[in-house]
Amino acid sequence: MASAKAQDHKWAFGFYGDVQLEDAAYDASFGVQGRYDLDVRQSLQAQVHGRGDYIALGADYLVQIFNKEKSKFNIFLGPGISQDFYTYEFTKDGEVEGPIRRKENFTKAVGQAGLSYYFPEVDLSIYAGYKLKYQFKNEKTEPNYLMFGVRYHIW
Repeated sequence: MASAKAQDHKWAFGFYGDVQLEDAAYDASFGVQGRYDLDVRQSLQAQVHGRGDYIALGADYLVQIFNKEKSKFNIFLGPGISQDFYTYEFTKDGEVEGPIRRKENFTKAVGQAGLSYYFPEVDLSIYAGYKLKYQFKNEKTEPNYLMFGVRYHIW
């Protein structure tokens, strides 16, 4: 009798990407992510990602639609929160000229939905999803983020 081995690891680590699809000027952000499975349908994950003028720290609670021990394919949904840090370089700000550096940070609520697939032969999963972010400071909704990544399941 043949059987498919599904995911049986609780810890996974890998690479994370975040792209804002609506704004052509937005540079993609890349980093690392760790995930811990609470049970066969619930997970916690954390990520650190950024680029030259931007760094974000985030944490998410995810619910998987299918039992991860029975299915290699899954659909996930969940809320999260992130703290985003920006550094801006200006040469002129009003009447002031010369190098000017300004730093800002924003707390954002995150909603996400996505798909994942686990390859048991190599203990890897790939995933992609959609994120909607809400920035509390300016009460601004930021839609249309694509997230993607690959995780190696180790324990």
